[in-house]
Amino acid sequence: MEKNNFEQFIKRSNIFGTKLQSFAPIILRISISLVFLYFGINQMINPLNFIGYLPEEISLIPISQTTFVIINGGFEVYFGALLFIGLYTRLSALLLGLHLFAIAKTIGFNQVGVRDFGLSMASLAVALYGKDNASLDKFFLRRKLSN
Repeated sequence: MEKNNFEQFIKRSNIFGTKLQSFAPIILRISISLVFLYFGINQMINPLNFIGYLPEEISLIPISQTTFVIINGGFEVYFGALLFIGLYTRLSALLLGLHLFAIAKTIGFNQVGVRDFGLSMASLAVALYGKDNASLDKFFLRRKLSN
C-alpha cells in the first residue's frame, strides 16, 4: 500500500515529468556557459596560472605564452557570453565544445582531462539541441515569425 501511494503521489505531482523537462536545456546551456566564463575571465586576469597547461607546440607560435593564454581567455569569455544569453547558441556551443575537447585531448587521461572531456560533451549536447525557450535565438525567431 505504501509504495502504491508514493507512485500515485509522483504521478499526480508530475515532479519528474514534462513540466520540468523544458528547464533542462536552459540549465545546461547557462551552467556550461558559466564554466567557460569563469575560466576565461581567470585566464585574462591571471594568465600565469594557466601557462603550465599549454602544450609544448605553443612555442612554435610567434607570440608569448602569456599572450596566448589571454587570447584563449578572450575566446572563452566571448563565446561563453553568447552562450549565456543564448545568441548564436549552436555555433557558440560547438566552438566551445570542440575547443575544450582539444584541450582535454592535449591534457590526456587524468582528472582534469576527463573532466574537460565531460564538459566538452555537455557543450556539444547544447549545440545539438540548439535554441531553448529562454534563449535570444528563440526570442528572435518568435519575433520574426510573428511579423
